[in-house]
Amino acid sequence: MAQEEVPAIITDRPDQTESTAIVPVNMLQIETGFVSQQDETDIAEISGATYNGTLLRYGLFKRAELRIGMDYLRESVRMKRTGRTMETRGFSPLYTGLKVKITEEKGLLPDMALLASLTWPGAASDDFQTPYIAPALRLAFAHTLSETLSVGYNLGAEWDGISPAVSYYYSLALGMGLTEKIGAFLESYGSMYEEAKPEHKADAGFTWMLRKNLQLDVSGGIGLSEIAPDHFLSFGLSFRMPK
Repeated sequence: MAQEEVPAIITDRPDQTESTAIVPVNMLQIETGFVSQQDETDIAEISGATYNGTLLRYGLFKRAELRIGMDYLRESVRMKRTGRTMETRGFSPLYTGLKVKITEEKGLLPDMALLASLTWPGAASDDFQTPYIAPALRLAFAHTLSETLSVGYNLGAEWDGISPAVSYYYSLALGMGLTEKIGAFLESYGSMYEEAKPEHKADAGFTWMLRKNLQLDVSGGIGLSEIAPDHFLSFGLSFRMPK
């Protein structure tokens, strides 16, 4: 009986477009996964992995949720000329944030939410420390196109904690309900930097809802610009703990 009352889980993974959904009040949602990416330049082969990249989402109020996240990272660079490999491992800076629902979808008016966050370098491993706290702001929008199609998109501004330069983030994702339990998405996203070339990527993936509060996902993508990784693969697990 209690399980039937739990609303269907809506996650912010595996795509990079944050949803407008808020976790129900007094419920804790855990979204975790693994990412592997590869890149190659004229002088080096670069690989990276995120182990147990985890986001905790807790419903504070009907229209607001608290968000806390941290990743364990591995980065490896192999120099082609010398064959030397340099590797770093450790925890990323701690992420804390708040998502607030602004409007509900009504006609042409989209579903809308605001995400505000701070990334704290003091909690990171030595190799991933940054000199400054890094803020980010993002607006999330969503439209229902039909019973099986929806579109979501994000616009935002982010800082990396290393320099005062800001980057501007965008994403656009098309979501499709293939069955009652299996969904798919196609997405394009990236960042425009003040002091570097833009980074553009595209990805696609699937979600499988095993229960109303339990979801598996798999996705992969490619880089579309010079500084983006060549390709990447991700899989993950999300579940929500009831009251």
